[in-house]
Amino acid sequence: MAPEVRTTPHSVTGFAPTTLIAASKIAGTVVVGSHGRSALPTALLGSVSQQVAVHSSCPVVVVRGNSKQDGAGSGNVVVGVDGSEASEPALGYAFAYAASRGRSLTAVHTWWWEPLEGISLGEPWIGDWTEIASQEATLVSESLAGWSEKYPDVPVRSHVVRGDPVVELLDQSRGASLLVVGSRGRGGFIGLVLGSVSRRVLKRASCPVAVVRSVGGDQPAA
Repeated sequence: MAPEVRTTPHSVTGFAPTTLIAASKIAGTVVVGSHGRSALPTALLGSVSQQVAVHSSCPVVVVRGNSKQDGAGSGNVVVGVDGSEASEPALGYAFAYAASRGRSLTAVHTWWWEPLEGISLGEPWIGDWTEIASQEATLVSESLAGWSEKYPDVPVRSHVVRGDPVVELLDQSRGASLLVVGSRGRGGFIGLVLGSVSRRVLKRASCPVAVVRSVGGDQPAA
């Protein structure tokens, strides 16, 4: 299906996660399957894919077994944005992938801000939700500005809402060719963990998911 792609097969004896994690140190992207135990939303990730996603030195793309083959690769690219420096590698990877495939990009940002009632003599909060929403939209626009300049041919749409990030990411990624999220490892090989959002998205997404750590984020997927 892709005769222009050069492949080199390797047969290695050893523990699969260890081998793939070692290979990730020189790879641009590691692609693994996800062996969920059922088609239910609560299906667990396979141990190999989860360990590689957590410990890989490069971006990891996890392809679930329930991905629709007839729609795979036909949609846009969806990326989660939180406005922090930690999300920059994911943005870079998403833009590079979209540019290499001629896809559009949807940047998803959610916020959930609750007023602190009772701090002013029991009076209810009377702030402006519209103003807060505008501030969040501005945050996303500033995060995207530099990448849009670098990849001017990638059409970009922002989806900024007050809500659950996992719900919105999964909703926006229906029919997408790739969903890109960041990984918030806490540091130290043994103690690395996937962030709550990335872990939950990996368990439930119907399209391939790229988990991008802070190392080597601005790389086009192979």
